[in-house]
Amino acid sequence: MKYPGFYTPILLLILCLPTSAGETANVTLFFSPHGGCEATIVNAINAADSEILVAAYSFSSKPIARALYTASKRGVPVQVILDRKQPTIHYSMANDLAINGLAVRIDRREPLMHLKTMIIDGKILIAGSYNFTASAEHRNVEILTIIISEKIAAQATANWRKHWQHSDTLYPKSKFQTQKGKKTATQQYTRSQCPLKPSQTISRRIYRRKIQWSN
Repeated sequence: MKYPGFYTPILLLILCLPTSAGETANVTLFFSPHGGCEATIVNAINAADSEILVAAYSFSSKPIARALYTASKRGVPVQVILDRKQPTIHYSMANDLAINGLAVRIDRREPLMHLKTMIIDGKILIAGSYNFTASAEHRNVEILTIIISEKIAAQATANWRKHWQHSDTLYPKSKFQTQKGKKTATQQYTRSQCPLKPSQTISRRIYRRKIQWSN
């Protein structure tokens, strides 16, 4: 299967490295700002056909969020782990992803969930210092590494699943009237904090909005 975008728009370096099992890992490096990192990630997501696992410290990129949403709509399972601060940051895509039906969990066990990784189809690992943000794409000096190797992807997947297991499900923001007239309050709950049963939360309290996925 071909994964378009790994060699465009800008190819910086390709390495072929042997793994411990004798498998050759293809490694491609990109740099930001303006080095094609975001476009490469979007192209990789668009080419996925079996699974996308995400772990992100900071996530505000609308193009990447839109690509994940589109992948989920065509039947590719998408699961996202985010740092504890993401649901409360106004420019974060955390709530937008959850509202649109993607499986999002918040890792609260460690002080920081500082990974910036994607694992695609059990064979592609995207990792580096590059957060999934506009700042990383347009302003910061970052590195993005793409490794094509089933063995390396399996190691990353094992670590990702460990964090998924102890993370809390993110429910979308809910808007509901307070007991004092027409004022509204907004609260954010994860599974461990939610005062209602999940079914009640969905049927009675959730104010659902569909993200427009515009730039």
